[in-house]
Amino acid sequence: MSRIPNIIPKDFSVVTVFNLVARVLQLVVTVILVRVLSVEDYADYTVFFTASSTILGITGQSIALAYVRYNTEKLSRDSAYKDGLIIISHGINLLCLFMLLAGSYPLAEAMGVTRPIMMVSVLYGFLLSSVQLNIAFFQSRELYTKSGIVENAKQLTLLGLIAVAIVVGSGSLGSILASYCASGLLCFAISTAMIAMVISKKNASIALDFSAGKEFLRVSIWLVLYSVTTQLYNQVNITMLSVFGSSCEVAQFGVASRYFNMVLLLLPSIKTVLRVRMSKAEITSSTTKQREFFIKWFKKTTLLFAIGTLLCCVCAQAFFPVLNGEKYDAAILMFQVLCINAFSAYVFAPASALIMSLNRYGLQFLISVVSLVINLLGNFLLIPQFGGLGAAIATTVSQIALNAMMTVVVFRASAKKSSEFN
Repeated sequence: MSRIPNIIPKDFSVVTVFNLVARVLQLVVTVILVRVLSVEDYADYTVFFTASSTILGITGQSIALAYVRYNTEKLSRDSAYKDGLIIISHGINLLCLFMLLAGSYPLAEAMGVTRPIMMVSVLYGFLLSSVQLNIAFFQSRELYTKSGIVENAKQLTLLGLIAVAIVVGSGSLGSILASYCASGLLCFAISTAMIAMVISKKNASIALDFSAGKEFLRVSIWLVLYSVTTQLYNQVNITMLSVFGSSCEVAQFGVASRYFNMVLLLLPSIKTVLRVRMSKAEITSSTTKQREFFIKWFKKTTLLFAIGTLLCCVCAQAFFPVLNGEKYDAAILMFQVLCINAFSAYVFAPASALIMSLNRYGLQFLISVVSLVINLLGNFLLIPQFGGLGAAIATTVSQIALNAMMTVVVFRASAKKSSEFN
């Protein structure tokens, strides 16, 4: 256990610096779009961004999550391991692109937007997924600086292209969406070139091996399904708001969600480092170390994150009107409710990484399904009466339930192993 605290701060600081820059750039983009787009256009933008993020989650992050878990363990056991999964992963992503483009019409009907907007959402989601897989390549090798450069390149190119869209295209929705797709394409090219440089320096080896792909799917299918389920949360909220609410409520919830993502500033850094560290052989083989780590994390972070959450809730009342104008005042309460979700996400951050280290992927997927059902029922009951606020409440309750259930599994597994040992 003594090694973990000494290693994580160094890794965490590298990842955090890059994530901090990325979040600042995201904040600038968010404020610009809120000011430039009308409420109706921002509602369509919210559908675009949510749909592309869901596609990223389903095809990119779900595979990347399992990829990092699988590759990290393989590399920790055999430094000469040849990685063929990156090629197979991109192939799966490309297949998903064709399938989603074919189904873009019913998706557009369900979301209440035009088919061109949905097709652009699919294309941008595919590009994001491709970039995420390349980032996972670096993360599995603990090349956090390179993964951070890729993330910041995406935000910088996006900001520059949006500026061009505002000047040349008068900030129309079409020009803004084109900027997103162009930035995704540029970032994919940059990250692919960086991978090629790593390989050329013989710091990584790639060899296509379909048998390794089959093994990866066999041991990771439940983990992929878990990630897919958790990525459906925002899509469920926006879809049900589109059906039961108005475009104004979609826009209000979209604004609250974007600032909520800013509050989650440190979470990607934390999860990136934990996911890699908890996949090491020395950790996966010791439930005692896992339990001790969780307890220490809980004791050291609860008060800190509680204060941070309270500050965000208080400051929102003053800063939202300044940043967004008065037309998004209704988003303030939604944001404050989502901040409770953020507190839970931070305090219970090790839960998902630890349950993965137990190889309880099937149970993890089942927990995520239960949580998604809670979210669906909550949205169905609360949105007709409370609109976007109901979606925020449903999301928060379901996410807290997800974190609590995974924490129980981790502690029960540790207690069971201890009793067997005694």
